[in-house]
Amino acid sequence: MPDNLNCRMPKQSPEINLAGIKVSKKSATPLYMQVYEQLRKMIMEKRLRAGDRLPASRNFAKDLHVSRIIISQAYEQLLIEGYLVAKTGSGTFVADQLPDDLLNARRKDHSMQQRPTAEKKNIGIESSIVPFQLGTPSLDSFSYQKWFETGNTVLKQLKKFHLGYADTLGYWPLREAIASYLRVSRAVMCEAEQVVVVTGSQQGLNLIGEFLLKNGDSVWMEDPGYPGAKTSFIHAGAKICPIPVENDGADIEYGIKKFPGAKLAYITPSHQFPLGCTLSHAKRIRLLEWASKKNMWILEDDYDSEFRYEGSPLASLQGMDHAGCVVYSGTFSKVLFPGLRLAYLVLPTVEMANRLALMKENIDRQSPMIEQLMLSKFIEEGHFLRHIRKMRLLYSERQKILIDLINLYLGEYFSLNAFPSGMHVICWPNGKIDMQRFRESVKRQKIFVGFIKDYSLQHKIPDGIALGFTAFSKYKMKLGVESLVLAVKDSLKSK
Repeated sequence: MPDNLNCRMPKQSPEINLAGIKVSKKSATPLYMQVYEQLRKMIMEKRLRAGDRLPASRNFAKDLHVSRIIISQAYEQLLIEGYLVAKTGSGTFVADQLPDDLLNARRKDHSMQQRPTAEKKNIGIESSIVPFQLGTPSLDSFSYQKWFETGNTVLKQLKKFHLGYADTLGYWPLREAIASYLRVSRAVMCEAEQVVVVTGSQQGLNLIGEFLLKNGDSVWMEDPGYPGAKTSFIHAGAKICPIPVENDGADIEYGIKKFPGAKLAYITPSHQFPLGCTLSHAKRIRLLEWASKKNMWILEDDYDSEFRYEGSPLASLQGMDHAGCVVYSGTFSKVLFPGLRLAYLVLPTVEMANRLALMKENIDRQSPMIEQLMLSKFIEEGHFLRHIRKMRLLYSERQKILIDLINLYLGEYFSLNAFPSGMHVICWPNGKIDMQRFRESVKRQKIFVGFIKDYSLQHKIPDGIALGFTAFSKYKMKLGVESLVLAVKDSLKSK
């Protein structure tokens, strides 16, 4: 936790005896949430006061007859939300400045011109994830209990698994589960033999760059676009060919006329990164026809297509491909959690997948086996699809919250562009803000803003900003918007 949080943490403070907390294994509410809710209530009712030291998780778990993981989850949620603070070697304490107190205090100041120093300190409640970080899932809403239960089952059965060197392409039941999911949910035409499990989407990009490209080959890239892909292709010795992005996706005709000899097109058709638009049906057909005619590969990066909030998820570009031109890429980092480090590629043929395996074998031999076992069982037992449905509802709600906050407090300075999908929204300044000063002010406010120009390659585009919303509660987004207001007011051209 940040050292600058305003709290009292006396090293010799005795642990509080938490009488009255009870949990029921018959309740539909997860055990850790039962503990969390009761602790939060005690803090808000002042039965637990600022500076009080909570019991060690091991002791507390023993008292409640639950696993230590349950208590750790409850504590972690309260730490994330700012009700508790932790200090290595001392313990876990009730924070001096509670998030509810700060939020209520701010509601009294409708002008939002000033904030006490203590409030600024609490912007960084989470040390690693701050508003409005892009592409980060809601880690506090992940199905930890189901994941832990899955992990426990897998660990108990480890002896029946081969834990030596395994298939470089990935654990077979996981590849089957991925193929089955993609056929139903994304209309991807594939079998498990075509699926390659990789250690994160960036490794997938690196592998495809090395596998399909030779030194000097040209690659179409959306402009603006994902910088990680650019890095991978340059590392492979390719020449980057920027393709401007229109309201209905990449300008395919521009690419055909300017770079007809390109060997690969990197596309995010379902939800263009970072602008958020969708590649139109007509452009998909044109791209596939051109690729088939010119023997050009298409790398379809389907990084967050699960999160569409109106209607059904869009069908993949790969499902429309009848010539075997499209390599499909997906990841579990956005759907589950980034630390899992598992993603996948779908190759057009089994023969290509086997050849790619030879290259992958020289890089890391295989992706982590325990994680593959856990993920395979997590999908098999239905937890994966239930989690996606849960996150769609949550993210839809959070997107609406951020839209309302921006319109209410920043509507005078930005026009909003929010598609019914994805994990961030785009705001375009109306000319009243000095964007260079705004960048500097954003850094001082210690929040994250994705500047669209930072993702551009060549073509001139407006200096908009991207704001992620999926990882943040209403309270955290409120804090972030207040910080944005301060950054804006400090950057007005009239000053």
